[in-house]
Amino acid sequence: MKKVIITGGSGFLGTQIIKKLLDLGGYEIVVMDLHPSRINDEQISFFEKNLSEPFNKDDADYSLLEDPHAYIHLAGKNIFGRFTKEHKQGIWDSRVNGSRHLVEFISQERYKPERLVAASAVGWYGDQPGEVLVESSERKNYYFLSEVVEAWEDEVLRAQASGIQTTCIRNGHIIGRGGILKEVANTFKLKVGGILGNGDDYFPWIDIRDLVHLYVRALTQDTPPIINGVSTTSTTQKQFSSAIGAVKKAWFYVTVKQWMLRIVYGDFAQEMLVNQHVQSEHHKDITFLPKHTDLREVVHYYLSDNSII
Repeated sequence: MKKVIITGGSGFLGTQIIKKLLDLGGYEIVVMDLHPSRINDEQISFFEKNLSEPFNKDDADYSLLEDPHAYIHLAGKNIFGRFTKEHKQGIWDSRVNGSRHLVEFISQERYKPERLVAASAVGWYGDQPGEVLVESSERKNYYFLSEVVEAWEDEVLRAQASGIQTTCIRNGHIIGRGGILKEVANTFKLKVGGILGNGDDYFPWIDIRDLVHLYVRALTQDTPPIINGVSTTSTTQKQFSSAIGAVKKAWFYVTVKQWMLRIVYGDFAQEMLVNQHVQSEHHKDITFLPKHTDLREVVHYYLSDNSII
């Protein structure tokens, strides 16, 4: 049995990765999380830890974390919400400082894995309308979240110096039962759909089933240090809203301007309207081909069960 330790494993993506690994068999799963009670499964072990704080050997028994095969690092504060000073600091502490503390810990021989697969985000690229962005593209026109992503990737990639095979997967918007799809679909309850900005901004996305497959692929074979976790199909904000509206039977749509968003979300408004046409130049290198690439079909699949909304 190969021990895989998953930070943030009780979250939206982590629970699906765990299900996949248990289905495959051959893995001992340890979830490192602040909220282990969210998962009730006798096949899973739990280690309660706030990664925003350094590891202290006087505070806990770390024997459960010895001799791991791999880490999947997903832990981090949800970015969604009004960008207050406290919220931004919480994002930085959990994602940047948390990654630093983890890498410092797993660089010790007793706790060192062969592989580290870490969540990152396409927000790294910044706002680049008119550009097709791949892993080798540069950052431009960036705001707070891009700076956070760059800093947390830098911390994660420090693991390479300890001989750990390290991969950061820059996730697009993850479409599944929950997450952004649930948040946006909830706004259609009055049969009125919202389109952010002018609607023409690109919206990088991926079906959660494909993203889980990509994480497992990175866990089981050599992969580049950076991979974009996005669909092969590009879409816009307008097309995303239209796909939801087709299922929720929206009567009409309204355009939500940046100034309107800023009233509610503060500086997060400009992050919501970044234009990123993200593709991958590495999927073919690792023989990864997303299967669920028709956005309208994907949205219909997840919204067809009304109990999730």
